[in-house]
Amino acid sequence: MRYDVERNMHGCSLEAVLEEPGLTEGQRSRLRLFQTVEAIVCDRVEQLCARGGLDVTDTAILVVSPAAHRLFFRGAAPGNAEPSGASVVLGHRERLHGLLHAVLPPAAEAPFDPYADLLAPSPPQCVRVLIVDEGSLTILNYGAFVVVRLDRSEMPRA
Repeated sequence: MRYDVERNMHGCSLEAVLEEPGLTEGQRSRLRLFQTVEAIVCDRVEQLCARGGLDVTDTAILVVSPAAHRLFFRGAAPGNAEPSGASVVLGHRERLHGLLHAVLPPAAEAPFDPYADLLAPSPPQCVRVLIVDEGSLTILNYGAFVVVRLDRSEMPRA
């Protein structure tokens, strides 16, 4: 949970974010897509980080809409139907940055690297989430993940 000093609010939910007046309909649509896989993503982040495979702030998640699936997974057999749900790719932020550059390279005339956010760690206890549909990309910092490592040798015995 976070405390927003300016608004004097506790916590954050996607439902509250979806009500923000400054969001475009495309952003709302991509956030709703993320909501469909939110629980699965949280479970996978917790599993990966708990095993010691990755720090939370170095974790990045790519959520690909069914309509954008063909942009990322070109090896699918021709004539196959569009997948019914979102595809999720989870990994180290720098590796995801490389994947995005390989699969969807920025336009030559782009004034900046659209995936540059992945080069810096996320804020504490958060993961970086990239949500792609057929028209655009939304990037957000998500969560308040806490990883606790216990040393059994230091635990009291009953």
